Amino acid sequence: MGKNIEKTNSLEKALELVGKKHDLLILDALLKTNRRAGFNQILKAVPTLNPRMLSLRLKKMESDKLLTKALILGTPVKTEYALTPKSEELIEIIEKLKAWAEKH
Repeated sequence: MGKNIEKTNSLEKALELVGKKHDLLILDALLKTNRRAGFNQILKAVPTLNPRMLSLRLKKMESDKLLTKALILGTPVKTEYALTPKSEELIEIIEKLKAWAEKH
């Protein structure tokens, strides 16, 4: 089968949205910080990420409507990321994955 075949598998679609190495870790970091966090908070929560990769993942997750980005005016201006209703639907799945990993 060729690579241009339309994706019809729902699991494949899910993995396209949150299947990158750090995506679920970023969502979990937001869960641990009351569903919103700044860039540096996320970076500290996911130490295997470097700033450039975090920036790329956050942009992609925002374009996929898994996160919202808000600028908080002040000195300095802060950026805050938050879960969306779409990503909040993943909370139970993330918790079950964590429990499964601890069990095995």
